[in-house]
Amino acid sequence: MKSKFHGVTSLLLEGLAIVIGFMAIWQVNKAIGLFYAALILIAGPLILYAYCAKCEIRLTDCRHVFPGQLTRLLPEREDAPYNLRDYIGLVLSVIVLAAFPQPWLLDSMPLFILFWACVAVGLVQITLKVCKGCGNQKCVMCSLRN
Repeated sequence: MKSKFHGVTSLLLEGLAIVIGFMAIWQVNKAIGLFYAALILIAGPLILYAYCAKCEIRLTDCRHVFPGQLTRLLPEREDAPYNLRDYIGLVLSVIVLAAFPQPWLLDSMPLFILFWACVAVGLVQITLKVCKGCGNQKCVMCSLRN
């Protein structure tokens, strides 16, 4: 059960960071805030499609719980190892979600610190708790811990 706790709370922390980024932008420029919201609506499903939809345990033992279930709504993916396009979709989506709000976050140091604290704690949870014992043999994190 602990691994599921950390999976859910790490997603909540990462999601909270995105909301903090959105709010920092929204306070200054609503149009750019809406643009970031559109990026979130594109990047989220792209992460699910590029990475989660290929996870071999997503429907039976997803450590993050929700992404595995959400992949049911996406087109079926071939059961194959991750390829360069999968990694590019994942990495670019994560970079866009994290990098885009930085100029607005830098205008508010408390929000900047809170954003990166949420991201850091979520990543620590994922790395030390969620990935440990995960059965997705295709994941790069699995090969790093073996």
